[in-house]
Amino acid sequence: MKKKSIVAAISALSLIVSMNIGIGSVFAGEQNTEPGTAEQPFVVTDGLFDQTKTESDLGLSKIEGAETVTVFTATDDTDHYCNGVVMTEFKGKLYTQWQSSAKDEDAEDTWVAYSVSDDNGATWSEPKVLVPTIDNGYCSSGGWFVSGDTLVSYINVWYSDTTPRGGFAYYVESTDGEHWSEMKPVLMKDGTPMEGIIEQDPHVLASGRIVNAAHFQPGLFAYPIYTDDPSGTKGWVKAQYTCMEQGEGATTSREMEPSLFVNEDGTIVMTFRDQKSSFVRLAAISTDQGETWSETVSTNMPDCRAKQSAGNLPDGTAYLVGCSVNNKGRWPLTITLSSDGKTFDTAYVLRTHDEFPELKYTGKAKRLGFHYPKSVVIGDYLYISYATSKEYVEYTRIPLDAISLNTDKEAPVISGIEDGAEYTDSVTFTVEDANLKSVTVNGEALTAEDGKYTLTVSDGQQVVVAEDEAGNKTVVKVMVKASANNSTEDTTTATDAAENTNTKLEINSSHEFLNVEQLRKIKDYNVKFIIGSDAHIPQNVGNFDLALETVNKSSLDKSLIENILV
Repeated sequence: MKKKSIVAAISALSLIVSMNIGIGSVFAGEQNTEPGTAEQPFVVTDGLFDQTKTESDLGLSKIEGAETVTVFTATDDTDHYCNGVVMTEFKGKLYTQWQSSAKDEDAEDTWVAYSVSDDNGATWSEPKVLVPTIDNGYCSSGGWFVSGDTLVSYINVWYSDTTPRGGFAYYVESTDGEHWSEMKPVLMKDGTPMEGIIEQDPHVLASGRIVNAAHFQPGLFAYPIYTDDPSGTKGWVKAQYTCMEQGEGATTSREMEPSLFVNEDGTIVMTFRDQKSSFVRLAAISTDQGETWSETVSTNMPDCRAKQSAGNLPDGTAYLVGCSVNNKGRWPLTITLSSDGKTFDTAYVLRTHDEFPELKYTGKAKRLGFHYPKSVVIGDYLYISYATSKEYVEYTRIPLDAISLNTDKEAPVISGIEDGAEYTDSVTFTVEDANLKSVTVNGEALTAEDGKYTLTVSDGQQVVVAEDEAGNKTVVKVMVKASANNSTEDTTTATDAAENTNTKLEINSSHEFLNVEQLRKIKDYNVKFIIGSDAHIPQNVGNFDLALETVNKSSLDKSLIENILV
């Protein structure tokens, strides 16, 4: 599966960017060498992970309904190495990308592969070429971003002659997920190419701003980045952040491979792998949409010192995905949850050590483990993708309702009636709530017809209560009285006269008279009825819909109506 070609876009730009190495990559302030002592942005409940069970399940339960799918398996006829697995959804199809090579990690034969599923992940295409091998270096996967009707794939380009080792962010894009543009450089706000490799977790804030991270040159120093350009390909700004060096002469920051989530008050929390092997995650926060960041602090979240993933479920639940152990073993794979992004008190095991197949092939950096997990919400599921032992492209799909911690907090919305209002004759209203449980009037269940509820004339106040499955309630109190001309008392008097004179009473389809309440009062009188449209415009001639609806709701014997067939 070796793919060898020269990408024109890279060749043209390689000279330009190589000339810029060492300039324009200024650190944001002086560098620290130790994590700060500021308050932790989040805490993990003590004892959540049993570190005596690192070879099994950390004392955690599995998630009901979770399932694991294999997208690609290394064989004698394929590449033997894969890593950097990232998923997304685009125009009804699932996409998975990863870097692939014959044997070794970061080898010069590395190319970026992708696979597509058009049946919700049940089956997957053979690996396709997203970006082929290049001359003078290699490419690795930088993740996906969907911008409107365009699918963007970030590509990290590592030129062999870049010293110290570092990379450049490029992208390809497609409107159909099949035909791709040439590679182009990801641009900073000043229009210059990004001299860094982009991380695989772009997050779109409620404001529309995109926040991510990149490892900037010279070397690999982790910085938060942001852009207000909806394409995700330009306008990037390196945030104000003081990253940590590992010491004099270091070519990487201590923080590596960040991801982020947002807590309940809108604070962005970025978590990092600690390259110094403290075996806990590092973290920093931003309270201004990612423009400035706090000092980096150590948290009490166990971490195996590997790439991890973080994010939020649709209900706001914050999550951390990784291997929550205090050693370098990349197992078991876990997910840790928080309702507010401040206290993580719930965790599950996703994959364990006993699920590893035997390592089939040797190669640089090949070892057992669930490597570099990344996550995305698609539909009703959280998809967590990773490379198992760097020989299998896999993902675990988790039903959102199995891990969502925040219950529905939105009360039903009642429209068409207002609290404290008075209405003459019957009035209709609607109730909106995805999880509506019941609608009652004065304690009695009310049933919708064609999506609408009807209140009829009644003595006294009518209390409408709409309640959803989470127990949220909306209460509206109204009065519904008959109009002066259509009062029940007047109707009874008129009915007496009709009975004595053998006069038929009209059920009017234009003026809602007689109405439901009136018919219920007089339906036992010895009188006959007729239905009239009382049309005032040609198109309403013969339209008896309202009158028939009134008859049905009142339970009037239709045989008493002389101008309809029963």
